[in-house]
Amino acid sequence: MEDLSQYLDEFLADARDRIDSLSNAILTLEKIVKEGGSEEEKMELINQIFRDAHTLKGTAATMGFMKLSETAHKMENLFDAIRNGQVELTPELVDLVLEFLDAIEAMVDNIEENGNEGDVDVSELFERADEFMGGKAPEKEEKKEEKPPEEKKEAEEKVEEVKVPEGGKVYHIKVYFQKDAPLKGVRAFLILSDLEERGEVLWTNPERKVIEDGNADQDVIEFKVSSNVPKEELEKVIKRHPEVEKVEIFEEGKGEEKKPEGEKEYLIRVYFQPDAPLKGPRGFLILQDLEKIGEIVETNPSRQDIENGKFLEDKYFEVKLRTSANENEIREILKKHPDVVNFTISSVTEEKREEKKEEKEEKKEVKAPQPPKPPKKPQRIETPKVKVSRIIKIDVSHLDKLMNLVGELVITKGRLEQIAERLGDRELLETLSTLSRLLTELQDEIMEMRLTPIAEVFNKFPRMVRELARKMGKEVEFVMEGADIEVDRTILEKLGDALVHLLRNAIDHGIEPPEEREAKGKPRVGRVELIAKRERNHVVIIVRDDGRGIDPEKVKKKAIERGLITPEEAASLSDEEAINLIFLPGFSTAEKVTDVSGRGVGMDVVKEVVKSMNGSITVQTEVGKGTTFILKLPISMAIIQALLIRVQDEVYAIPINNILETIEVDPSILKTIGGRHVIVLRGEIIPVVMLHELFGLPIPEVERFPAIIVDYGAQKVAIGVDELLHKRDIVIKSLGKFLSNIRGFAGATILGDGSVVLIIDIGGLLGGGYHG
Repeated sequence: MEDLSQYLDEFLADARDRIDSLSNAILTLEKIVKEGGSEEEKMELINQIFRDAHTLKGTAATMGFMKLSETAHKMENLFDAIRNGQVELTPELVDLVLEFLDAIEAMVDNIEENGNEGDVDVSELFERADEFMGGKAPEKEEKKEEKPPEEKKEAEEKVEEVKVPEGGKVYHIKVYFQKDAPLKGVRAFLILSDLEERGEVLWTNPERKVIEDGNADQDVIEFKVSSNVPKEELEKVIKRHPEVEKVEIFEEGKGEEKKPEGEKEYLIRVYFQPDAPLKGPRGFLILQDLEKIGEIVETNPSRQDIENGKFLEDKYFEVKLRTSANENEIREILKKHPDVVNFTISSVTEEKREEKKEEKEEKKEVKAPQPPKPPKKPQRIETPKVKVSRIIKIDVSHLDKLMNLVGELVITKGRLEQIAERLGDRELLETLSTLSRLLTELQDEIMEMRLTPIAEVFNKFPRMVRELARKMGKEVEFVMEGADIEVDRTILEKLGDALVHLLRNAIDHGIEPPEEREAKGKPRVGRVELIAKRERNHVVIIVRDDGRGIDPEKVKKKAIERGLITPEEAASLSDEEAINLIFLPGFSTAEKVTDVSGRGVGMDVVKEVVKSMNGSITVQTEVGKGTTFILKLPISMAIIQALLIRVQDEVYAIPINNILETIEVDPSILKTIGGRHVIVLRGEIIPVVMLHELFGLPIPEVERFPAIIVDYGAQKVAIGVDELLHKRDIVIKSLGKFLSNIRGFAGATILGDGSVVLIIDIGGLLGGGYHG
């Protein structure tokens, strides 16, 4: 067999994807079985499970993991029986399939750790599966009784006298295995089980006990079967087992059957690139596809050699196919396989007729010998040029390391820029300008590589919403938009937890029960929306419901009850400030604690997640109409642009994406309203807050000072500082576990001179509690 160890990682990744897909489908199927669902839903899931199990079986066999392949095959048989209506779908059967999946996952884990499937015992699972598919186990025990040697011959002779089922036939079946096929005993046992499901096995060679014990290791196994199943179906069932090279089935008393009318034999020659990778698996898949439309009569070289990648002249193999399909159908099947550079298809039947016709004409015209006819040239099939895939799989840890190295380069670049400014060397400054441009391009490319569709998180929510709504007796229409928006993987990993809490909050606290909605004149079915949008350097996530809305007075009352604020503080709060109390640790409006809500940790978690991503969250609500949560997050949080500012003797960094504009405040635009300083900018009144005041520092008495205009919720705020320095690319570093709860700072960065600068979180400093 071709050495496939280099493809092990790819196989494991695909196997785990299949297991995840199977797990989701099986769990959903289990839920439908328990709660009741349409037959169409059930069959769609059954077909999906069948396809995934079939693919997993094939790839495992290709890689040489036969035990895993057999287990997936048995699970495939179960769902094949369900699909064909032979077995009823019950919760017990779903439990069995889940146990099969656990065994397969354990084998994959063992393969990853040790290179083999390990000693996972599946014998009990196989027995229970056999019981579901016909309960043949008791019959096997009876037939295992030993007979005296002299009776064995008599028993074999009496086979002919066994009564055939009405409308049934007795078939003599010969199964040919490939010469060096592994696990022939297991194959023979599985074929025996398949035949028992479709009739009565009257006789076997070798003896039945040898087959049942898994000791049948010869190349040819024979069965005599009484069945009313068509011969073609029996042949198809046997041929789906890997390593079966050929099957011969004769109806007793009729000898070899003639070819059904309408079928033709074709000789197919398939050419590959000599240096094509994975020729063996490609050949295996082509043979598998051809078997779906007909019977493979013969191959050259042998089937085993084809699957091992040992082609004729190392570039082609031949297949004799008996099928009712036409040449165009065969051509379409071959065209879809990569690395196939050419193929020819010729009718064997027509060639034989031509040969006979030519022989007759030669006999008639012996007197006048004719020059030999030139050999027919094989029809050249136009196929596209082989292209190497432009997509490669790469472990995300490599991208993380690459991003860290670029971060270090950014810091080093900052150091070089400071040195160049101090030296005033023009040539050095020009070179640094080029370096800066190249580094920015490199940074952008790596950022692009790390972007992942937000669908990776969104796609797990429909089932969660549906289950939660059913559990709480509510009817909910769930709408998702913008799942194709891309964000950095780091953002994506943190976003999932926040959205889980927001959606659970929308269904639990927001959406009313159907009867309550109807009484209010609302549609019986509530609506929850999850929307992603791209705005400049931000991604905006919106979670919206059309439920009860948030009552500020109720929020104040609950906050007082829980001791989070005093009645005097509550009286001074505006509606917007009151609503923001929901983000305080320990706050909840739930009347009782359940597994969904009431513990006061959900919205606090959302606030902390948003803070860790240097983002903001805004709440818009109207009592009786619904609530909207708007999360504004950076596309990436590894390397950002920031404005360096000075307050007294300290330098701080403010992320550029938080800044709307910078201005110089002078007496002409500075006013006082209600004892507070404001500026009038282009007809808009904007409150002024000195950063010194927020830091608890003395406020300087100056007439002019620079200010930064920021977007704070629904309004703008001007923040005064001592000096605006310059813009820099900075690498965000975490403050660590012990400093993470300090309000007003999103992290720190290291400048080129080695100094550590704190990154200001504007929303946190302004005291909203709901900004990062």
